[in-house]
Amino acid sequence: MNWLYVAVAFHVLIALAFVSLLLYYNHKTNTVGVKIATKVDSYLKQYGYDAAPFLPVWYNKMSSVVKLNYPDNTVCVVVLSNRDMFEKTLPAHLASTTTSEDPVDSCTKYFMQRARELFPDEEVDIIYDYDLQPNSPLPLVNMQTVGHSAGLAYYYRPEEVTEPSWGDRKMFGCSISPKYGGWFGFRAVLVFKNVQDDEIQYLSPHDSLPSQEEKAKVLELFNNEWKDPAWRDVVLTDDMRYSDEQLEYFNKLPAERGAIVEEMRRRYIEQREEEQRDEKKEL
Repeated sequence: MNWLYVAVAFHVLIALAFVSLLLYYNHKTNTVGVKIATKVDSYLKQYGYDAAPFLPVWYNKMSSVVKLNYPDNTVCVVVLSNRDMFEKTLPAHLASTTTSEDPVDSCTKYFMQRARELFPDEEVDIIYDYDLQPNSPLPLVNMQTVGHSAGLAYYYRPEEVTEPSWGDRKMFGCSISPKYGGWFGFRAVLVFKNVQDDEIQYLSPHDSLPSQEEKAKVLELFNNEWKDPAWRDVVLTDDMRYSDEQLEYFNKLPAERGAIVEEMRRRYIEQREEEQRDEKKEL
């Protein structure tokens, strides 16, 4: 009988330990930083944006030149745009504004401001992908490094290739997402200046191209002909690829995008007018 009590007690201890581990893991994965990023992501997702948390200490360990000058454990959230931002959100934004700003920048700024308003009691800095340091060509933050730090996309850098075919030629790195391939763009970072998180866990990005040959290939494709979408398709994501119009837009210089912008605005307005006429007929 004593052995029975011992066995029961042993299994009870095992169960308690398992529950404790679950509670500990849940605490670690539901920290203040994760909760903030989840709230931002839930709001922005309907507009074609994704968000994820990171800490300056993770970013600064990877970025040798451009640093984030905030305390190591400050909660930050990086935001990327996917296909739906351009297809679903941008046309409505174009129809409702007459700003002379870049349309994508204007649209992103609008929704980042709305995301900041979700946290009325917090002081939030917003850094955009086009923001530069004062009197310098350097960005305020390297968005691809941020995306890697947040685990959203793997930032493939030339120095990762041990025997590069390009020799000493200057090469730029590129980011590949396991979800979107290369069909996305980093847009902004939200810095919650008064919020710290010592419990959040670093999640390394998924390396979709583990071999040296694959890494070299995507870097060569990106650097030799970045307008060709081949580098974007190194990870197959057919349902998230840009439309022909969207790809044409991003392949043009900003000054050359006016005709596409006007066509998108016209098409959206005509569609809305048609929908309104149909609604009146139903009444």
